[in-house]
Amino acid sequence: MNYLSLAITLYFLFSCPIEPTSSVATPEEIAVLLERHNFWRKEVGVPPLEWSDELANSANKWAVSLKNDNCGFYHSKTEYGENLWSGTSGAFPVSEVVDSWADEQKDYNYEKNKCKTGKMCGHYTQVVWKNTQKVGCAKVNCKGMTTWVCQYDPPGNWVGKKPY
Repeated sequence: MNYLSLAITLYFLFSCPIEPTSSVATPEEIAVLLERHNFWRKEVGVPPLEWSDELANSANKWAVSLKNDNCGFYHSKTEYGENLWSGTSGAFPVSEVVDSWADEQKDYNYEKNKCKTGKMCGHYTQVVWKNTQKVGCAKVNCKGMTTWVCQYDPPGNWVGKKPY
């Protein structure tokens, strides 16, 4: 390689912005994610969740897979429960990730253990699933969007079972 080629390579290597592949949540994000999960859990009287690095690493692997699949947005096939969220990068606080799932509470009928017709509420029920003890999350940036993956252990949303 001649000096000109090396100079051009170094220029592009250090001057072109590179989107990070993905990342587990930062300590500040972890604090917010746990606080928001546990806020909603406390509201229905279930024990708080603990952070799991193992789940965060699993969520990170899935986030990378989604990015590598042209910014896909679909669930993994792990043994964990899972919630996904996506929004314009930098436009939403981390709290909005969990609160958007919990907002489905308005569409959940506890007595009937079902969602209102045409509505989703499985994200909410996973957030408040009584037997779930741990959560871990990661995010990926792709095409101007940030996608969050949170995984839960033990998983929730068992057919015929109420979340709490």
